Amino acid sequence: MKKKLISVLLAVCLVAAGGCGSKKISTGNKKIADAVYEDEFVSLAAYTGLKAEKKVYEVTQQAVDDAISEQLEEYGDYEKVNRASQAGDYVYTDYIATVDGDTVDQEKNYYFVLGDEEFGAEFDQKLTGVSKGNQLNFSLDFDEEEVNETFAGKTVQFAVSIRKIEMMVLPEVTDQFIKKNFGYETYEEFTEAVREHVRQTYDTESTDTVQEELLKQVIDTSGILQYTQEDYDEAEEIVESFYQEYAEMFNQDIETIYETFDVTGESKETEIMDQLNRMLVVRAIIKNEKLTISDEEYEKGIAYYMEENDYTSSEEFINDYGEEEIKNRLLEDKVLKLLEDSAEITGVETEYEI
Repeated sequence: MKKKLISVLLAVCLVAAGGCGSKKISTGNKKIADAVYEDEFVSLAAYTGLKAEKKVYEVTQQAVDDAISEQLEEYGDYEKVNRASQAGDYVYTDYIATVDGDTVDQEKNYYFVLGDEEFGAEFDQKLTGVSKGNQLNFSLDFDEEEVNETFAGKTVQFAVSIRKIEMMVLPEVTDQFIKKNFGYETYEEFTEAVREHVRQTYDTESTDTVQEELLKQVIDTSGILQYTQEDYDEAEEIVESFYQEYAEMFNQDIETIYETFDVTGESKETEIMDQLNRMLVVRAIIKNEKLTISDEEYEKGIAYYMEENDYTSSEEFINDYGEEEIKNRLLEDKVLKLLEDSAEITGVETEYEI
């Protein structure tokens, strides 16, 4: 199942009256004052007229150029170079990483793209200015916040052998090339299309962020009274599916992924309850607003999520997710849009951070 949909997919029992299950578990929470809606599960806080800031990202020429280069790389070639390595090069290595004499990581014919900082900026600096056949030995200190759990908080000794250096050579960009491969008449037209795509990407990201912030405000101020075991199980499945996708993506077992993300039994339980509370509050808003999905909205929603998740067959898409789950996701979209449309949003211009 595709990540963009499943990572935020609501339980299939989202719109069922009172939830799916009969076994109910009390949270011990009390009803809130001035609730705008109540049922046996949620004492719902006001969800309209909220306040939030929305980031407005500037679309810089550098961002457009980077996006164009990324698309052109699909048509690029790799060429060996005889010079010393520099930023952007692909440096192929055999390396061994040790901590206190014990090997913690090693690879053969593994390449690093200088500038990607896969092992950090200092590591890339060590591999800059080197040539084929060079043998490097150096140590680096990694802080506790290092993403690579193997290196975090440790002094790592690296032995690196440089096998070869390649550079990416992009194709000559002509109007003919653009028309043949991208369908635009001119390079200028292609550039403007890329610029608009970057703008839409920025806007979607900032919109998603502000909508989630508004929903969190509602969750934090509402009273979650009880839930069913089925709801809990569904929330647990959603959380586990998120990590399972990473396990499949990196061809690792789920326990390794949990270690990578520093997931403990306690933190996983917190994630499950956060997901559960989210489901219950969204469900309450849907009930209070009496939201439904029309046939037209359903068809448009399928078309949108097919494109977002790289599907070409609606039959395959519906078969993977199911009509009910798709409609639940579209109902959630309606809730998030309602929160944003009714909120007082202040735009804040800011620089986009990758």
